[in-house]
Amino acid sequence: MKLGFIKPVVILAIVYVLIYFAFAAGIINAIIEGHDYNQAVFLPSRAVQNNYETMIGITLLVFGFVGTMIAVKAFNVEKLHEKYALLGSGFLIIMISLIFMYKIMELKA
Repeated sequence: MKLGFIKPVVILAIVYVLIYFAFAAGIINAIIEGHDYNQAVFLPSRAVQNNYETMIGITLLVFGFVGTMIAVKAFNVEKLHEKYALLGSGFLIIMISLIFMYKIMELKA
């Protein structure tokens, strides 16, 4: 793998994905309604979300995305055991991310 500078298109794609994940995690709701509840606890209401919950949501979405990228990378590998290792680790990261997302939803309800 050739190491060099990162292309501007890659930087723009990363910024775009992070902004998309921020909106998907509910950053607008946290900015509008959650500023009165900025504490490091989960609020039991689904109508109100604080910044802490939004940051955890963004982190979980990024972990799921990384798991997806690892699983996709397995399609370009020639060796069979490396392909299975990449697929297994990618799907394991996705499953862990989904489990944490559902556990957070249990805390909110």
